[in-house]
Amino acid sequence: MNPFSASGISIISAMITPAILLLASGNLVSSTLTRIARVFDRAREIIDRARAARAADDALAAELLEGLLRSYLRRTSLLERALSAYYLAIGLFVAASLAIAFDNIIGHIVPWLSIAFVVAGAILLLLGSLAIFLETNLAAGILRHEIAIGAPGAAEKLR
Repeated sequence: MNPFSASGISIISAMITPAILLLASGNLVSSTLTRIARVFDRAREIIDRARAARAADDALAAELLEGLLRSYLRRTSLLERALSAYYLAIGLFVAASLAIAFDNIIGHIVPWLSIAFVVAGAILLLLGSLAIFLETNLAAGILRHEIAIGAPGAAEKLR
C-alpha cells in the first residue's frame, strides 16, 4: 500500500486522534509528577518537625503533625492512582493508534478494537482527573488545617 495514497493518508489522519489524547495525557502526567514532588517535600519537612516535637516531649505538636502526615499519605495515594490511570491511558492510546493502522492493513476485520482502546483510555483519563480533583480538595483542607494550627482563627477567614 502506498502511504501517500488517499487510503494511506486517511489511516494517518485516523491515527492523529489518539496522538492528541497522548499529548493531553503527557501534560497530566507532568503536572501530577510535580504535585507528587511537592507532597513528598512537604511530608519530609513535617516528618522532621514531628521528630523534633517528639524529641522535645511536645506530645500535642507531635500528634498534630502525625495527623497531617496521615493526610499527606491520603494525598499521595490519590496522586499515585491518578498517575497510574494516566500512564495506562497513554498505553491504550498508543495501542489504539497501532490498532487503527493494523485494522486498515488487514482489511477492517476488527474496526471496533481501536474504538475500544480510545474509550478505555478516555475513561482512565476521567478517573485520573477525578483522583486529582479529590486530591486538590484534600490539599485545600490540609492547608486550612495547617493555617488553623499556626494561626487560630485565620482558617475561618479563608472560607
